[in-house]
Amino acid sequence: MTDAAGLMHILQICDSLFPVGAFTLSNGLETYVQKNLIASPEELAAYLRSYISVLPYNELGAAALAYRAKEQELIRLDAVYSASKVPYEIRSGSEKVTRRFFKICDKGADSFTGQYKTLIENGICKGHQCIAYGLYMRDNSVSLSQGLAVYGYSICSAIVTNCVKLVPLSQLAGQKILNESFALISKAAEKAIGTEIDDIGISGAGFDLRAIQHERLYSRQYMS
Repeated sequence: MTDAAGLMHILQICDSLFPVGAFTLSNGLETYVQKNLIASPEELAAYLRSYISVLPYNELGAAALAYRAKEQELIRLDAVYSASKVPYEIRSGSEKVTRRFFKICDKGADSFTGQYKTLIENGICKGHQCIAYGLYMRDNSVSLSQGLAVYGYSICSAIVTNCVKLVPLSQLAGQKILNESFALISKAAEKAIGTEIDDIGISGAGFDLRAIQHERLYSRQYMS
């Protein structure tokens, strides 16, 4: 597989149109909007900067660890990541997205993602999107730094898209905020490469609290 083809596989799974249901998840963002904590482009920009700052200890860090994990390390990573996702909606949402991912992306039982799928089917692992994505990067021979940058971009793009709909904000304002986050996303991706398993979940408690509160919102457009 050429480098370009491998990268295209990662671009596909990170696309907002990829049918795994990730578009139904706001990961607590809807709570911020309903509580009027995000009501302007400036507040969205501040939220996005904060979210990016914890990515090396959450999605990007777990993807990086999965990329270079052996089987027993993968089992431990899955358990640690599951434990770090305190909000039920985020935890269950990640598991659902991962199951849908495996229905579309099947590299065979001997692939890195195939081994993870087997561990999930045998009840050894719960299954999380970021871990599956890290393994898929490895299956497609995509460099870790490049794969994490694309994954980080997709997470931030989804945040902006969801917030533009929820507040609402103009598409122009949303794209400007996303554009201004590129350097931060790149730094977060590079930082995630050095993440160790004990770093997973060490920050982002505020985001978790809003995600927990989301379960009791009177009306909701998103599942988390």
